[in-house]
Amino acid sequence: MQKNHVLFIASDYKPWPGGIAEYLDALARGLIRLGDTVKVLGVVHPEERERIEFLERYEPWVMPFPIVRDKKPANWLGRKFVSLLEILRCSSPVCRRAVEKTSFFEASNRSIVKLESLLSKESPTAVVFGHLDQKLYPLALSLLERQLPFGIIAHDYEICQYPKNGRNDLVTRGLLLKRASWIAANSQSTKLLLENWRLSPGQVQVVHCPISEEVIRESTAGEPTSGNDDCLNLVTICRLVRGKGIDIVISALKILAERGIPFRYEIGGDGEERQSLEKLVDEMGLRDKVHFQGGVQGESKWRLLRQGNVFVMPSRIDRRINWQEGFGIAFVEAAAFGVPAVGSRSGGIPEAVVDGETGILVPEESSGDLANALIFLYRNSEARRRMGAAARERARSQFSPEVIAAQFRELINVSARKMSHSNGPNRPHS
Repeated sequence: MQKNHVLFIASDYKPWPGGIAEYLDALARGLIRLGDTVKVLGVVHPEERERIEFLERYEPWVMPFPIVRDKKPANWLGRKFVSLLEILRCSSPVCRRAVEKTSFFEASNRSIVKLESLLSKESPTAVVFGHLDQKLYPLALSLLERQLPFGIIAHDYEICQYPKNGRNDLVTRGLLLKRASWIAANSQSTKLLLENWRLSPGQVQVVHCPISEEVIRESTAGEPTSGNDDCLNLVTICRLVRGKGIDIVISALKILAERGIPFRYEIGGDGEERQSLEKLVDEMGLRDKVHFQGGVQGESKWRLLRQGNVFVMPSRIDRRINWQEGFGIAFVEAAAFGVPAVGSRSGGIPEAVVDGETGILVPEESSGDLANALIFLYRNSEARRRMGAAARERARSQFSPEVIAAQFRELINVSARKMSHSNGPNRPHS
């Protein structure tokens, strides 16, 4: 098996929480365990001292990569002029060289010089952008100039087209996607979203999110308990934003309370919706049954998963910001602990939860259907345990870092073989 040296350019990475950071970290560790070498460039602003210090001591294969974004003039006409220059910069190498001589792109030119120095030192066999980050388009231009192929991992709403953001936004993000040698979509749902960009056939392949080695270790530390049959112990761990559908859960729990179903609901996470959700809990008269734990990490997170017997997160499509659940790694993390899930049929969730096998899927925005699913799991403890066991087995056999890393490595190697074949034996290629 061909060994690779993979260079990740990650503008969403540790110590930030969230699915993208966890995905990249687990993927990098999986590749290392398979024998590949990895270097992760954690993109930071030079003034983020705490994050820079964290990245410097985190792992020997991680390093901070300070970047300052090009500043645009304060006046409207000046911004429009620079936006036009950005479009020209992406149009051809000749235009790029002419535009980059102006003072508007001094900051990104310095970033390009730093990247090219690293490329000469590292000589990677594959360069990967951790997600579609429009401000990194100058680095992609440099890679194209060097004939060094790159790939992109696509997660969710960052790949949606936003016409209101301006033509230059569409051009720069389109450049990253259309000129990528390959794109790893985290779900079939995300792959469908990418079709709006009219990409090349076969350019997009699905590579699901891996769970971390820490999740596997902690979930193995004790056998799953599926909870007390006398009480439905529900748990959610996520950012408290509208798209996660926590308000739908609270409305469903009102139905459970009216039907005399005993339950306890633990919410791990924080976010912009917390205050309104707490108000909704009070309005529903559920304060003694619903508990907000705030941000949870480490042992506090594992404790919630060990104590829960159903993970619930009926995510919705938030059309205000074109957001949907790209995959839902939180479902698979819960599954590793033997906790079945109840989620919606939204976005990539049906790929994280197998309906009727590792959990139950309900229609989006339906508190009534959600309540019925929770009541079923309460009254059918054997079905709940069977789903939990199936979820645990699936999480460990299909979503371990090594399994997903092997799929990712195959995507890289197939792309490299195609590039080698298209370049021919006498043409230079990377």
